[in-house]
Amino acid sequence: MREAADQKRAGGKTLAEDAYAAIRQAIRSGVYAPGARLRFSDLQALCGMSVTPVREALARLTAEGFTVLDGHRGCSVAGLSLAELRDVTAARQLCEGEALRLSVAKGDADWEARVLACHHLMVRIPQLREDMPSAMREDWEARHAAFHAALISACGSPTLLEICEKLFSRADRYRRLSISLSGATRDVEGEHRDLMERALARDEDGAVDALRAHYGRTAAALEAFFQNENGGPA
Repeated sequence: MREAADQKRAGGKTLAEDAYAAIRQAIRSGVYAPGARLRFSDLQALCGMSVTPVREALARLTAEGFTVLDGHRGCSVAGLSLAELRDVTAARQLCEGEALRLSVAKGDADWEARVLACHHLMVRIPQLREDMPSAMREDWEARHAAFHAALISACGSPTLLEICEKLFSRADRYRRLSISLSGATRDVEGEHRDLMERALARDEDGAVDALRAHYGRTAAALEAFFQNENGGPA
């Protein structure tokens, strides 16, 4: 008989997938801080599941860089570092930049409609929470992810799209930290509008430059933060 983690829930998801989503969201939202130890008993309570799907979820989260395994201490939330920030930012600028260039060149009317629709939905709601202006709204983040996915959706390479999706996810915690530092002082809406307009105008170089600058601003805000945390330039 298959383990409980292989039992299907409504919609075809396994228990392990549900556990993965719950733990990942807890990490993303700061319930578990960078470096925090993850106890199986706490995670089982969070997910309402047995140890098997939780263990499978942690294996996936570790493979994606959200958690790390220590043979002696068990599992903990992956830390944040300036080195990883720089690496992830450079990889996103390279991979998503190329995916965007291809989409601008190949995109048809349906692609244009997707980009416009996703941008419209994103700007219909505020980015920051009213009760906590230094925190991102989860519904805005979902629409934000959809907008960036739409921009590169016509690139024609499933492999490149998969890489970009993983990099977008890997950058999530850094993006949230950046918002807590910059808050409403940065014109993110204007950056997104400029990016969309350049893409729809079929300005390949301009769109790629706007995308790279967009990610670069996030990294720049965090560079100063990490340098201050470490007591000087890295």
